[in-house]
Amino acid sequence: MPRLLGIDYGARRIGIALADDAVRVAVGVGIWTQRGAETIHRFEKFVKDEDIERVIVGYPLTLRGEIGPKAREVDVFIEKLEAAGILVERWDERFTTHQASRDAREAGLSERKQRGRLDMSAAVLMLQSYLDAHP
Repeated sequence: MPRLLGIDYGARRIGIALADDAVRVAVGVGIWTQRGAETIHRFEKFVKDEDIERVIVGYPLTLRGEIGPKAREVDVFIEKLEAAGILVERWDERFTTHQASRDAREAGLSERKQRGRLDMSAAVLMLQSYLDAHP
């Protein structure tokens, strides 16, 4: 079965999720602090070590479905991953961070405790959306 990695890119933190072995359920892996070129090397090693076939990167389109400043920022990140030989696919991530924040509030997490966790939760929601659309 192909291994898929989901990424919710952020300027400070990157949320990470993996598809389970059956490629049906997204599971949170963690949050990595953004460290420029070091981050790309870390992904390169992780993809190789975990035998990841493809990386699904959340693509933050505007509410109108257009490419805006945030999406262009993600494009730069994707170009760096691809230059490192990583196969990348963009996936619409609109509303994932908002949904992750709502879920955390409903679970009783304070704003302080939500910080960081939202990135991983958004990666899980985004990757799960991808998996659901590709049965």
